Amino acid sequence: MTFPTFSFFGFLNYMGWPRTKGLLIRKKVVAYTVVWGAVTHLVRGGIALGALRPKIAVSLLADLFSKRDWSRQPATEIWARFDPSEKVANNSDETPEEVIAGFPTPLYNNPEEGLQDFFEWEFLLTDSFSAHYHCLFGEGLIWGLSHPEEALARHEEQRQKYLKNLPDMLSYGLDVHAPETLEEYADAMEESVNGFQDEIRPLAEVTQELLDLPAIAARLAPPVIKAG
Repeated sequence: MTFPTFSFFGFLNYMGWPRTKGLLIRKKVVAYTVVWGAVTHLVRGGIALGALRPKIAVSLLADLFSKRDWSRQPATEIWARFDPSEKVANNSDETPEEVIAGFPTPLYNNPEEGLQDFFEWEFLLTDSFSAHYHCLFGEGLIWGLSHPEEALARHEEQRQKYLKNLPDMLSYGLDVHAPETLEEYADAMEESVNGFQDEIRPLAEVTQELLDLPAIAARLAPPVIKAG
């Protein structure tokens, strides 16, 4: 098992899914809103770790590409293929995690409507869907590593907008709470990564090929202390 799988299905389980649907033909399903939440949670977690916990982010990248043949597939190809910087920059009206996840944000008139659209459980177990959310998590890590200041600024901007609307949402009886800061999100993801390593397995060793990438080397370099 990989960390993205551990996190994705852990989120679904925490939310109480899958559930059984149907009368004559019973099948397991997960609500669209819950899958959307699990994917954006995973991408946001990757961004938070990349921006604020670069060593953990690099370890997770190494684990994602642990089977890569570095002699035939240079590390530079990872950034060229998975760096989402351009699409994030071109969609500044959306949050970075929404842009990277690429899932249409679910909009419903009431919470009950959000439980009427489903993904079949068997689909969420397919290799193709697994590869999809693994790629999205990697993009989140890479964007966070590449744009730590922007990640912090954009998350806080969205958090302040949400806080401004929070009283109205509470007055309508919605079950909502104040969103976490990116630092708090990074703390929670770090704890989850530690849990994965305690319960499942340690992460793969970071290869020198990854450490030599300029974007990673810059983030892991010790801070320069100016004299005087």
